[in-house]
Amino acid sequence: MRITKHNSTNKAILLISFHSFEGVDSVDWSQKLPNISDYDIIILDTVSIFTLGLFDFGGKQIGRRIESNLHLVMKKLMEILEFNVTVYALYTTDIKSVTEDKTYDIHADAWCPISISTVDETGKTILVKNEAYEEYFKDFKGWRYHFDIDSLRTDAFQAAYESKWKVDVELNVIATNKVNKPIAVEFVPLFHRWENAEHSSWQHMPTTIGGSLVLLPVIDAFHTEPHIEVLLRQIKGFEETPPPSWVSSIEIPGEVPLKDEIAVEKQSLEAVESKVKGLEDSLTELEKYKGLLYETGLPLQELVKSTLEKLGAEIKPSIVTDEFIIGIGGKEALIEVKGLTRSISKDDLGQLIVDKGEHLKATGEDIKGILIGNAWRLLPLEQRGARNKPIFPHNIVKIARNQDIGLISTTELLKAFCKTLEEPQYKKEVLNRIIAGKGVITF
Repeated sequence: MRITKHNSTNKAILLISFHSFEGVDSVDWSQKLPNISDYDIIILDTVSIFTLGLFDFGGKQIGRRIESNLHLVMKKLMEILEFNVTVYALYTTDIKSVTEDKTYDIHADAWCPISISTVDETGKTILVKNEAYEEYFKDFKGWRYHFDIDSLRTDAFQAAYESKWKVDVELNVIATNKVNKPIAVEFVPLFHRWENAEHSSWQHMPTTIGGSLVLLPVIDAFHTEPHIEVLLRQIKGFEETPPPSWVSSIEIPGEVPLKDEIAVEKQSLEAVESKVKGLEDSLTELEKYKGLLYETGLPLQELVKSTLEKLGAEIKPSIVTDEFIIGIGGKEALIEVKGLTRSISKDDLGQLIVDKGEHLKATGEDIKGILIGNAWRLLPLEQRGARNKPIFPHNIVKIARNQDIGLISTTELLKAFCKTLEEPQYKKEVLNRIIAGKGVITF
């Protein structure tokens, strides 16, 4: 059930009725209507047309204007309900009014863009399903009709939009009788995009949700003002008069101490918020190293670089690759970082061997190589390194030893990093193993 509430600030409200209310644009059914599409909320007192004897006293001219306005309202509602508007209609059963000379035969629902029948019955119990309308039904002693949901027809509404949308209607029950027959309902049009030019199929989910058309019963068809007053209170319930500027010079006893206490508490709160922010930043900085277990590409390379730097290694750019060099105790090593969803392969190791050769050509110095691999990076740690999922296959380990290359898995690197957070003195041993090791290096 969709509950509709409104904050009337900056909401334009129109009332079409033979009653008027201060602060609301009001017009009666026999007058020239304003452009309805200018309004966000519209209240239609359709009941009063057929209870005030206007056709009997007004003659052909007024009857013609009212008939024209009813059809104009239907046309405009069909147009604006595509948008975020709410229309409340005080609704009555299908009575009709005829002029003395039988010229005009106007039905109660001539204004309504959808069609639904009612069943004439009476009862006492009203169950309000939508809490927003509890005040509206507070004074009701019973009901005189209920809606026949199976009779709902939206053919005209659908036809008006068929070139652009497939239109469906969501029906929300506002109130029922004791046997769950609705006596007040809300209609919300749903606009689905067509999937083909033939308009033979449409998207299941609506592209946009339209406005709201609410049909509400009345207690007394000859006195609809109380219902309008309730709706206006409901609509304008969140609106408060802003205090004028001179109010600030008025002081209530106890106001100053409260303001002072609020100021002190705000300062304490700011200090706590600042501390929490610092802790959160520290946590985020620490947790990023978990990326050693699943990242690839440049993010993984930056994490490896940061980890080695925190362990105490000196970081230098490589002049032959886009990777980097580390310096430990006067010795250097060229680093290659790989993040893979498989084992480390000959091609991965071959790239490092080629880079070592290029470094030798450029500098005249042989340099140690270290391949840091995040193999099987998307698998849980307990599945990595199994017989069918090795990090560094045997042939890779053999080649690495022959080429003075160390092999470090990122899981081992993270394990060493975590241990040094608890035992900072362990950094020295980690760095020694990194710079001196050949083949698979563990910590």
